[in-house]
This record gives sequence, structure tokens and C-alpha cells, in this order.
Amino acid sequence: MGLMELYNQDTIEQDFHPRKLVALLLDASTFPIYKERIVYGKGDYITLESNKVESPYMYIVESGIGAIYIGKQIIDFVGEGDFIGLHHSRAVPNMQINGVALTGKMTVWRLLLSDVIAKIMSIQEGYLYHYNYMRMTYERYALKIVTSSDMNQKRVENMLQVIVKRFGSEQSEDYVKIPRCFTRDVMANYAGVSKTTLSGILTQLEEEEYITFQLRNIFVLNEFCM
Repeated sequence: MGLMELYNQDTIEQDFHPRKLVALLLDASTFPIYKERIVYGKGDYITLESNKVESPYMYIVESGIGAIYIGKQIIDFVGEGDFIGLHHSRAVPNMQINGVALTGKMTVWRLLLSDVIAKIMSIQEGYLYHYNYMRMTYERYALKIVTSSDMNQKRVENMLQVIVKRFGSEQSEDYVKIPRCFTRDVMANYAGVSKTTLSGILTQLEEEEYITFQLRNIFVLNEFCM
């Protein structure tokens, strides 16, 4: 009987969560691997793939928030405990993939991708950690692809829900605060709309009391993200 047959999906999601994989990879007591802490400033690039080079590294975000770009398009966001570069591939020629720090400071652990794969393979259930991470990542990618054909307002609403669920900080019983690093440029890019369109939709959502603006902050109604 294979290991996959010993666990149901709920067990895999809980027992082999990517956060637990982070702890295993950074644990130097067993199968120690190279790691180096690096601090990036806002706007700094982490090159994963380009026309000329494929990075031998992958990264674990210790603090801060970043965006993952394919070309000029944001395809995902990363925050504390997330991986950058664990699943990138050269399957598509001339594909440029970069991580970009969105916060004033983003601290990461840099590891050799080959070491990481070797350590995962050395763990009996290692492939379940990798499987669960890949599944969660591609579910987000699939959702973004599916919603890209939606009307502009729906795309903006989906974008707000993604940001709030992963990075929102609750400020009251009713509203959740979006981190300031999610600027209108960043949100418009991810949603695939112009800044003018984004601003119009945000104004409409404010009139409908789904969001509220306080100084430079955006607060989203809890019920809006359920």
C-alpha cells in the first residue's frame, strides 16, 4: 500500500502543510543544508528564470510580502512561511519569472534548490509535503486563470478576497485591513484591469459599504470575503 492510500485529503492538508515543510527544511539537526538569510528592500528583484539564466536557488519568506511575476504580470503573492522558486520550471521557453519585494523589507532564507529536493526525498513522507504545496499553489493559479475571463468587477472582488484571506489583519468585528504594500498599481496588475477601472470599482464597493477607506488604508467587510 502506498503512502497516499494511508491518508485522506484532510489529513494531508493538515499534517503535511507547507508551514511544516518550512520547519523541516530549516531544521539543521537532521540532514543540514546550506541556507543564508537575505534582506531585500522594496522593489528589489529575485530572479528565478530569465532568457539567459536559471537560478539554482529557492527561497523561504521569513517576513514581509512579495509578488511573483511572469514577465510583467503578477501571478501570485508570497508572505511569511511561503516559498519562492520551489516549483518554477524551464518547461516554457523564454519565460521570465521574478520575485519582487512589496514591503519596505522582505527577509528570506536562500537555499539551494537541489539541496531542498534532496532533503525532501530523504523524508519518508517528503513527497506528501511537496505534493500538498504544489496542490495549494496550483489551486491558486487555476483560480486566477479561471477568473481572468470574469467581468472587471468580479475580478477585483476576487482579488480583494485573495489578499484578505492570505494577508489581511483584522481590525474590528466587521472589517479587515489590507496591508499598504498592496498599492493600486499592484492590485490593478494582479486583477488584470487598469488603475482607472480599479479606482471606479473600489469607489462603487465603498458606496455599497463592502469596503471603507481610512487615510491610506483599505478595510474590507468580513462578510464580503466569506
